[in-house]
Amino acid sequence: MKTVIIDDEKQIREGLKILVNNIPDLEVVGEAENIEEGEQLINSLSPDLVLLDIQLKQNTGFHLLDKIPNKNFHLIFITAYNEYAIKAFKYNAFDYLLKPIDPEELEGTINRLREQKNIQAEQLIQASKKNNDLKRLVVKTTEQIYILPLDEIVRCEADLGYTHFHMSSGKRILSSKTLKEYNSLLPDETFIRIHQSHLVNLKYITSYNKKGHVQLQNNMEIPVSVRKRSMVADLLK
Repeated sequence: MKTVIIDDEKQIREGLKILVNNIPDLEVVGEAENIEEGEQLINSLSPDLVLLDIQLKQNTGFHLLDKIPNKNFHLIFITAYNEYAIKAFKYNAFDYLLKPIDPEELEGTINRLREQKNIQAEQLIQASKKNNDLKRLVVKTTEQIYILPLDEIVRCEADLGYTHFHMSSGKRILSSKTLKEYNSLLPDETFIRIHQSHLVNLKYITSYNKKGHVQLQNNMEIPVSVRKRSMVADLLK
């Protein structure tokens, strides 16, 4: 992965270069100390990974990200401040590492990033081939990354631009991706979009009443949109 480092402290940049270059398949291809240099660096090199400091002299790394419309790279924040963590993940950061950077922690983060990339690539290939053998789904939240077995997902529920995953264990997981995105990934032989806000695992549907609701194994009732009712009725015959 082509990696760029953006930090206003030369000593930090030098230390990070050593750490990154010691990780297999990673290479530092550029560095910057301020927003202007960072923007130019990202636009000219199209990196795969950006290690970005929160505080950049009088500005922040968030100001830099606001200047880049197409963020086609993975992002890891590096900072001495832990109070920006929630905001960092709103910028779709993969991780948030506190200075001084622990080499093992950095390598662990990179390994998790590789694993996610591999699984997502597998999902995209399978989705493009309409492959219904997909067994697990990567779901990223503001706190961590989950790898969810499909047969444990009861339903997915839209909430504006977010999606709530309701698991068979009773756990709820909130993802910043839309229900539409997950609908394109999940196999349509197992998951059906019964409503604009609900994607349901057929395995957990116990009944359907003609008033327009399906009942799940946990006794919860989910509405079925009018235009989907005949489809649901046919599937559950």
